[in-house]
Amino acid sequence: MVVFGITGGSGSGKTSVSKMLEKLGVHIIDTDVIAHEIVEPNSDCLNELVDYFGDSILNDDKTLNRKKLASIAFSDKQKTEALSNITHKYIKAEVVKDINTTDAELVGIDGAVIIGSNVEPLCEFIVSVIADKQSRITRIKTRDNITDEQAIQRINAQNDDEFYKENSMYIIYNNGDIAQLESDVVGLFNKIKGNSFE
Repeated sequence: MVVFGITGGSGSGKTSVSKMLEKLGVHIIDTDVIAHEIVEPNSDCLNELVDYFGDSILNDDKTLNRKKLASIAFSDKQKTEALSNITHKYIKAEVVKDINTTDAELVGIDGAVIIGSNVEPLCEFIVSVIADKQSRITRIKTRDNITDEQAIQRINAQNDDEFYKENSMYIIYNNGDIAQLESDVVGLFNKIKGNSFE
C-alpha cells in the first residue's frame, strides 16, 4: 500500500484533483469530511474548540457555527495554528482507522493542512495543488458564499506557494484548464502506480 498526502491552500482545487485520482482507483480519505464528523455536539473535539475559541462559535442548538469559527480562527496565525492543533489529533485517529480497514493499493489523504501535521508521517510523499490567487479567491467565494475580503483573509492566513513547493514531492497546477489538469493528474497517477516518485 502506498499512502500519500494531497494538500494545498484554500481554493487551490485539491478536491478536484482528489476526485480525479479517485476515478483512477485511488482510495481517498477526505479529512474535510472527517473534520465535520468529529465536531458533532458534545464531542470531545467540539468541547476543546469551545474551551479555546469561546461559546460564540456555537449555534443556538449547540452545533458548530463553521463560519463564525473560520472568521475567528483565520484572523491570525496563532489562532489558525490552534485550530489545527486541536482538530488534528482527532482527524489522525479517524485517518488511521480508515487506512487500517481498506485493502486499496493506493491511498490519498486529502487535507488542507497535512505538511507539518501529525498526519504527515503517515504519508510516503506529498502532492500539493497550487493555483493563482484570483482563481483561489473566486473558488472560495463561490464555495463558501463569502466576500473578496474574507477570501483574501483566509488565503493570507495560510502558507504561500513556495512553502508547498519546498515540502512536496509533486506539484499540480490548477489554474482553470481542466484538460491540462486531467492530463497532469493521470501523469501523477502513473508515476505513483509505477512507484517512480522522482
